Amino acid sequence: MFVKMVKRRRQIQPRSGVEKAFGQIVRTIREDELSISQAELEKRTGLNRTFISDLERGIQGPGIRTIFRIAKGLETSPCSLLRRTTRSKFFVFPVGKELD
Repeated sequence: MFVKMVKRRRQIQPRSGVEKAFGQIVRTIREDELSISQAELEKRTGLNRTFISDLERGIQGPGIRTIFRIAKGLETSPCSLLRRTTRSKFFVFPVGKELD
């Protein structure tokens, strides 16, 4: 009779880290430098708009192919995109046991 509602997992938005820094740089270039929407970036990259939104909020982390696609869509180089990410106020170098 009643359909059970699917419980959505709450997404926690990070306050810092590589993903947050990358997302902020993507958003800054997209909004401030190119004045394009997420929908336009979707057309340029072929990436889903929801995925782009998650990237910009730091919820999703990009793979190497995604970095190249985003850089092309933002009319910049992957190197420049990553360099700007490391200079972001949100950037925290990832440290783990394998790096010690």
